[in-house]
Amino acid sequence: TAVAAAETQTLSVFLEEVAFFLEDMQRDLWWLLRIAHQPAGPPALVKGDEELQPLPEETEAIIERLRERHVQHAEEHTNQVRAKIAIIPGVVAEERALLNSLKTLKFHCKGKIEVFQVMKEARNAAIWTKYHDTISSLEPQWLLKTDGPGQKLLFSQCATIVPVYADKQKREIKLFNVWCPEKKKRHWAFPSGDIIRGCDRNLYDTARREFHQEVGLSFGLSWSDCFVCDLPEEHTEELSHPGVCLYVQLEKDGHRYPTRPYFFVQVTEDFYSTTRCYEDANGVIHFPKPDREHVKWDDLASAPRVHVEGVDFLGYDEARWVSLEYETGKIVGDDGKQMRKDDAELFRRQPERIWEYLASLAGLDPLVRTSLLPADLPADGPFSVRMTGIDKAATDENISQYFEENNIAVKNVEQFDVPKHSARIDFHDLAALEQALQLSGRNLCRRKVKVELWADSVADAGAGAAAGARPLKPYEGPLSDTPPFKVIIRSLDKSVTRDDLGYFFWDRECQVKAVEYPLKNERHAGMVEFDDVESLRRAMGLNKAVYKGREVAIDLPTARDERGGGGG
Repeated sequence: TAVAAAETQTLSVFLEEVAFFLEDMQRDLWWLLRIAHQPAGPPALVKGDEELQPLPEETEAIIERLRERHVQHAEEHTNQVRAKIAIIPGVVAEERALLNSLKTLKFHCKGKIEVFQVMKEARNAAIWTKYHDTISSLEPQWLLKTDGPGQKLLFSQCATIVPVYADKQKREIKLFNVWCPEKKKRHWAFPSGDIIRGCDRNLYDTARREFHQEVGLSFGLSWSDCFVCDLPEEHTEELSHPGVCLYVQLEKDGHRYPTRPYFFVQVTEDFYSTTRCYEDANGVIHFPKPDREHVKWDDLASAPRVHVEGVDFLGYDEARWVSLEYETGKIVGDDGKQMRKDDAELFRRQPERIWEYLASLAGLDPLVRTSLLPADLPADGPFSVRMTGIDKAATDENISQYFEENNIAVKNVEQFDVPKHSARIDFHDLAALEQALQLSGRNLCRRKVKVELWADSVADAGAGAAAGARPLKPYEGPLSDTPPFKVIIRSLDKSVTRDDLGYFFWDRECQVKAVEYPLKNERHAGMVEFDDVESLRRAMGLNKAVYKGREVAIDLPTARDERGGGGG
């Protein structure tokens, strides 16, 4: 049996690039296997409406065995993968040969199926990592170096195009967004999409194809009609034209998308004026109807035509030009609808490479950057940050790696029990401290952490600094042995809710019985009752703990406090 196990593999079948085909044509992996092994061979283009011919019994038996193992594995691993990736354990050589035939199938949607080996118990993140490693070993052109601190060479699963209009006379910058009408999205965003390896040779191809499908097709315009420069054909060619800038962002939650490459490209005057002709009174651009056959996003009943006839699919029909405030990074639109969060966040950070590019287009002076550090920070330190939101499984080594993998040397890590999930991290110098502060909002283990400048107390915290979570002393004062066991907690942040307050104590091993919050006669204060005196003692030991950025005051309630009552 050990020999047999060594000869079997757990394989993943990557179906993301043909996901819409499977959904629109109501087909599945097993149908694809049957079309790939038709007696006369697979069709030149799989359309989904083919009439399948009977397969040899041994081929049908193999497909059925694969299906049964996949179904059983999926039932036992319901949360393993959140994508169109089928996991099949125990695959032998004969079965793998059958699965590999899927890689030769071609579709009108240009998608490509991939088969790769994974660990049977791998989590979603590990499965995506294995897929990216497999593809990059075969096609290294998908690897890009990220911008910003701690540059990394990572897989690029998508491309985003940011059309830029710059008016040097008015010193204005405008950006072109499309409206995403999907129910789960419904926001403004820059044209973007995943790579399709069945037709894209590199990310330049991805950018050209995505913009043409989302915008150019509706206006009957080619890339060269829309932009002042073309993108290179080969991935080895550098972007040298001053009208284009590539910024590769390291993604915070980078399982499926380790990076997000942004192509900033200057538009032509003709494209800008043409699109403005279709604006309504609110500044929304309504796309003209294309001359060629197509299916729109709101006509899903006709979606099979995309796969059977090869007609174009139009996922967008509205756009807008928004103004960029160069000094602040704020994007201003006229219709009041929200913008994709990650896109807006990119501009709020004002990355140096992007801002230099925009300044050169609009004839603006380069941005004078202010330090994240307060002017009165002592030159001799301490050079420390406070990290909060730390995963309970994270070790000191994990925290050190969080910074060191971005080329920031760590001097010391100290995690705290009170408040939980927080730590103080010391660095060697000011330069390392400033770099460390730029890493706030990224994932450590499974949770997004916050990194702030350390200060020993709220009173000492200047602009941009967070009160430190210094170790707290256990409460040793007298307590009544008879209920009720209550505390009053003050100086709470205005964002705190009644449930937040209960969980603050519950997470710190205090058995909460009741919560009164907010109090009727005192803002930002609450009354909490516990089940026993030990919980009360632990709660009193949390006095001066930092919660949601504020140092809270916890005390035993007086008779006056009790009369004040509460609400909620």
